[in-house]
Amino acid sequence: MIASLAWRNVWRNKTRSFAVILALTMGLFGALLIASMSNGMVDKWIKNAIENEISEVQIHQAQYLIMEELGLTMGEKELASVLKKNTNVRSYTSRIRTEAMAMTANNSTQVSLIGIDPEEEKKVTEVHQFMIDGQYLETKSKFKPVIISERLAEKLKVRLKSKIIFTLADKTGNMAYENFKVNGIFDTNSTMFDDRNVFVRKSDLQKILKLEDGQVHEVALRVTSPEILESTVNVLQHTFPDFKIRDWKVINPTLSMSGSMMTLFNYILVGIVLIALIFGIINTMLMVILERTKEIGMLRSLGMSKRKIAKMITLETIFLCLVGGVMGNLLALGAIEYFGSAGMHFESFKEGMEQFGMSAHIYPKLDYSFYAIITLMVVFTAVLSSIFPIIRAFKLNPALAIRD
Repeated sequence: MIASLAWRNVWRNKTRSFAVILALTMGLFGALLIASMSNGMVDKWIKNAIENEISEVQIHQAQYLIMEELGLTMGEKELASVLKKNTNVRSYTSRIRTEAMAMTANNSTQVSLIGIDPEEEKKVTEVHQFMIDGQYLETKSKFKPVIISERLAEKLKVRLKSKIIFTLADKTGNMAYENFKVNGIFDTNSTMFDDRNVFVRKSDLQKILKLEDGQVHEVALRVTSPEILESTVNVLQHTFPDFKIRDWKVINPTLSMSGSMMTLFNYILVGIVLIALIFGIINTMLMVILERTKEIGMLRSLGMSKRKIAKMITLETIFLCLVGGVMGNLLALGAIEYFGSAGMHFESFKEGMEQFGMSAHIYPKLDYSFYAIITLMVVFTAVLSSIFPIIRAFKLNPALAIRD
């Protein structure tokens, strides 16, 4: 009976109720859309880092991570025999890495020279999909091929088929000067990655560094599912106790922290919006109490207890907020589903976002559980907002209320 009465009371003044509902709807819609955009931006950042730069798991000699000496290598065959049998490993690739000075007739810069197996690398990273000119490393020629980023090509003032001289030290410490020919140019939309990394064939770099056959500095791999990432790392670490096995969260803690921080930020954002709306809801409900002073006095005179009066006011506030909350959730859900598929493009901010390795193309994303939690927060807001109107109603004297 109280619930039915409270529901009818909500619609006694439709204009005022719709004003509160509209405020809640638009407030939640805006907050949820911003939260989904933040999630989409961070998810895209993490995805790009995993697919183009660090992969999900990396294996190194433990001392190599500290000293980065060329002689601290691992046996590729030893690792491959184990990784092939591990059903959790989707794909893997081995690399040789060294620092080098890239020089042309116009400019020079320090780069990370990465020797890869082109076919294996395609299964782990997606740099080959970001080629904007030329080809990947499959082309055979008498010159040693290299692929560089568009930004690096502009800095060195080179184009396809231009020569770049790399100065580097081999395993014995002797300096080597090698000519490479630009075979392709890529753009991964990550300024930090593109400014630093260039790729050559692993076999070419192995000869230059005078490394033994089958010796590599790094093995990167992808797992079949994110849920088994931690268990896979633990198994591999137990299998290779002398090596250092790290997942992407350890390799780049900033990525992991950003995901957790963004979740907290989203709750704070919605909380701030609801706190701001509380004052409007309280004001509306106080006006309701003042308008129905005589009615509440009559209900009290007829024997309705304070507890039932409080329940009625609380339910009115909850119904009012729930209607606005549900409408806000549904409106946000529709927009997020649409833009999550079509994407949102911020070309005017592209250069600034790429400085931090982020993409200007965002696909908003929000877990369905977030909507349920927000609905609970709306109910809590309604209960909190009903406290002051209830106190005002309790202060009414039934006899005076009826007379006035």
